Amino acid sequence: MPRFHFDIHENGRLIPDESGQEFPDVNDARKEAVLTGASIARDAFIAGSAHRVVVDVRAEGVPFLKVSITLEVQEA
Repeated sequence: MPRFHFDIHENGRLIPDESGQEFPDVNDARKEAVLTGASIARDAFIAGSAHRVVVDVRAEGVPFLKVSITLEVQEA
């Protein structure tokens, strides 16, 4: 099974995924990237600690996928 690494960028701060996770196919890795990004973004947005969260996914060390979640609040 291929190993995928999920590096997190939160307001310019990088949290590298050193160990990664194995998934049977790219669809499962994609789902995990979206779930991870949504979970981190939810907590960071509520806490006010970030307005953008990016999950960069590497497959066997090669860039594979990027999930970007941005919060934009407009007050009337």
